[in-house]
Amino acid sequence: MAEERSMGSIGGIPLEMEDIGDSFESAIARYDYPYADGSDLEDMGQRTRLIRVRAYFYDNAETSNYSNHLVLIGMMEDHANLLDFEHPKYGLVKGKIDYLRVRHDDRERCAEVDIDFLEQMRGSAEPGSASSVLSTVEEAYAAGQDEQAGALSEDFRDCLDAGDASALDRTLDAAKTMYSQVQDYTAKARAVVGTVERCVNTAQATVNAVLAPVNSLHATLTYAANIPGRVVGTLSGALEKTARLCDTVRNFPSQFVDNLDLAMNSLEDAFEELGDSVTGSDARQGVEIAGSHLKIACAQRMALEVAQVFQEDAAAAQGAATASDTLTALAEEADDYEVMTLPDLEKALAVARRRLDDAVEAAREMQSLKDMAAALLDHVNAVRLERESMQAVRLDNAMPLHLVCLKYGLPYTDAERLLKVNQQLRNPNFSDGEVLVYVR
Repeated sequence: MAEERSMGSIGGIPLEMEDIGDSFESAIARYDYPYADGSDLEDMGQRTRLIRVRAYFYDNAETSNYSNHLVLIGMMEDHANLLDFEHPKYGLVKGKIDYLRVRHDDRERCAEVDIDFLEQMRGSAEPGSASSVLSTVEEAYAAGQDEQAGALSEDFRDCLDAGDASALDRTLDAAKTMYSQVQDYTAKARAVVGTVERCVNTAQATVNAVLAPVNSLHATLTYAANIPGRVVGTLSGALEKTARLCDTVRNFPSQFVDNLDLAMNSLEDAFEELGDSVTGSDARQGVEIAGSHLKIACAQRMALEVAQVFQEDAAAAQGAATASDTLTALAEEADDYEVMTLPDLEKALAVARRRLDDAVEAAREMQSLKDMAAALLDHVNAVRLERESMQAVRLDNAMPLHLVCLKYGLPYTDAERLLKVNQQLRNPNFSDGEVLVYVR
């Protein structure tokens, strides 16, 4: 027997092992083509990992584990459960025993056992597919409303006296203002709540004439009937109407994102102007709280709208643009929809992530903000890999877009797609200057 051995276990049975061997093999598909040198290789994942060891079971003055090899043999009769193999180098590995070979010699109560152990597949057998960016962001948005209400409640508690904290849990009368329902609290509580309400009303007054869709995501959410719930719900509703104000350019997604960003900047400026007009430290604290949570609400709404834009753009890029229930009928106006280029997608992503970064600075405990940012980034990364790249070329002479396609090795049917991404072309029959074309 070898002098140096390693220790491990299978199914809780200690093993004194040597000759440990691990086999790692990839499943490589090879594709051969006529008149081509070599093969095109595709990695289909790893094959079953095989671990081979030799274990010793014996009885002597110091050790008495000979009967353990019988228990190990019995484990092969369990067809349902996986075994835990404590590997001396790689730690815990789950799988099944594939092969056992037991050797006995003239030594009494001694057995050498060769073991082949197969690792259970890691993960699932289902092919990986990216989840819908819109559904992911919608789930994070709904969770974020609850998180924001909790964060707002904590901000209120930090600036109010201990005796005023109960005002945050009081059930409000929907027909009355928040300020009128905190009259029995201290002057500080009245000043803070009253100023927050003035800020929220400022945002709401800007978009009062806009009707929010009855089946929107905001309409499906339920907000608590207390001060944090009313503030968060009002801000969410006001920003939804703000987004709907920009729907006139919905078929031009880059312009839509820019317009929405400007509208949100205007709301933030209105809050700052209100803050300059108030007097007293308590009122200024209220403005700071309202401004901080407007920033969070803007980030959530921007992420949701950008996710909707990405979803519609992906459908339009595939030639199957579908209409959203609450927004413009893209299916009916597919010819007018401007498919986003990769720079457009990255610009929209940058706008959303900039607002999300600012919101995270204000409320780091809100995990939903980070989930939104990750979902948007994952979508753009996936599109960057799948969608055709574009490059700018300069045409020396005016020519039809169909000839441009043929000149750069594209099918003539791509002319319509080029027209959508080259909005500067007034007449597709006389294209000139710098033109974006797809790279094949």
